[in-house]
Amino acid sequence: MSKGKPNNKKRPPYKGAKKPQVRQDEIREEKLPLEEEQAAAETAAPAEAPAAQTVPAQTAPAEAPAEVAEVPAEVVAEEAPAVQAVPVPAAAKPVKGGSLMDKWSRFRLTSHWRIWISIPFIVIIIAIICFGAYAGQGGTFESGINIGIDFKGGTIITTKLGESAVENEYDVYHDIIQGAINSEEIANQVIEYATENELSQSLTVQVVTPNINYTQTSGTGEDMAIVFKIDNISSAFDNEANDITRYRNELILEKIATDINTHFSENEINSRVYVNEDITSEYIGASASSRLLMLGGIALAVAILVILVYVIIRFEVFSGLSAVIALIHDVAIMFCITIIFKVQVNAAFVSAIITIVAYSINNTIVIFDRVRENNKIAKKMAGDAGSAKVLNAGSMLRPLVDRSVRETTLRNFNSTITTLVMILLFSIIGTSSVREFGIPVIAGLVGGFYSSMFLSPSLYILMKEANEKRKAKSAAKKAGAASVGKEKAKA
Repeated sequence: MSKGKPNNKKRPPYKGAKKPQVRQDEIREEKLPLEEEQAAAETAAPAEAPAAQTVPAQTAPAEAPAEVAEVPAEVVAEEAPAVQAVPVPAAAKPVKGGSLMDKWSRFRLTSHWRIWISIPFIVIIIAIICFGAYAGQGGTFESGINIGIDFKGGTIITTKLGESAVENEYDVYHDIIQGAINSEEIANQVIEYATENELSQSLTVQVVTPNINYTQTSGTGEDMAIVFKIDNISSAFDNEANDITRYRNELILEKIATDINTHFSENEINSRVYVNEDITSEYIGASASSRLLMLGGIALAVAILVILVYVIIRFEVFSGLSAVIALIHDVAIMFCITIIFKVQVNAAFVSAIITIVAYSINNTIVIFDRVRENNKIAKKMAGDAGSAKVLNAGSMLRPLVDRSVRETTLRNFNSTITTLVMILLFSIIGTSSVREFGIPVIAGLVGGFYSSMFLSPSLYILMKEANEKRKAKSAAKKAGAASVGKEKAKA
């Protein structure tokens, strides 16, 4: 037997088919994700085919073809069940149920941006409807908003009665003064005066009767007094010198003095009050109130501008713009609430706006700071791929921002609710002037929490995505222009 004859010895071709390797590959493929399974299946198929063809070619020269034709069928028959047994993961379905915190942890907050944007518009529409109803009821445009004397002018009537009278019989003297202010007799005298002096021909009792903004006490001891703040007659009915309003105020002061002195005599009180001594009035014209309104608007604009610059420097342009839009939303919600509930708009309202602007921006900055920190963590976890900004990746943007909002929810809620409880108690037990500050602050706290948690993150994502789309279109245009240039150069 020659040395080369052992090669003619017949062997079953399936022994050289490398079946164990196929089995190991299949086991490895079961551990891969869905995307890697498809890639592994495509590469494994061509690798097995050459193995089945090369082994018979090296063994039997004559009978090999018949055996080769049979063996691959057996191999395929044995391997087919293993290939079919590879599990294909189904699409992930959202988990339902669980506690409130579990649902919140799965909630895709920024995906519902249409809802977050539409809710403020609903509040604004309600405020517009209320404004129209109030203006139609009052007969003037100014009646739609309860603007205080700080902004539209008015009269402050102070009646000095002493501490004993104010504390012991406050309700009695309050009703006397209010009755004099709302006296229909005085309104008719004012209408007659304006008609005789050709100052106005369109006055009515409703126009002349002043609206009482609020009342309060001032001073101590013998100087303790009851203070009423009332509106002036609208400039649409009065002349530039406000002669009709001044005449009405004089009649009101005389009426207050007469009614209080009558009360003294009926109750055998040895006291009297006198006009311009115990009962005084302070007239505030429209020019002074407009200047105060202008200064308040300037202060608010400067505050928002400084905040915008600060946020842009600390974070980026889009976070600064979304934060400023959220602040404008807070101011708009406060203004809408004052219209709906007829809260007076005065200097205290401006103070409330500036307070809320400084307060709500803090919650927004906390969220954007967490977004930045989570972006750094994501870049570290990405390793070499993290050299690019992970936050700019479309697949990472929304989950990262949602996670940042959820991580700061408890902190923002606790800080808001503690402040809200104190301001609420402050408004309930305080005077009317205190409530004029407290109610707008309460509305601003709720609106600020809403804008920080829902509105500003959604706006931030919309701006980032719009910017990425713009960059992609610009890059596509540049690539198209470059290809056209190359084609022209070849031609």
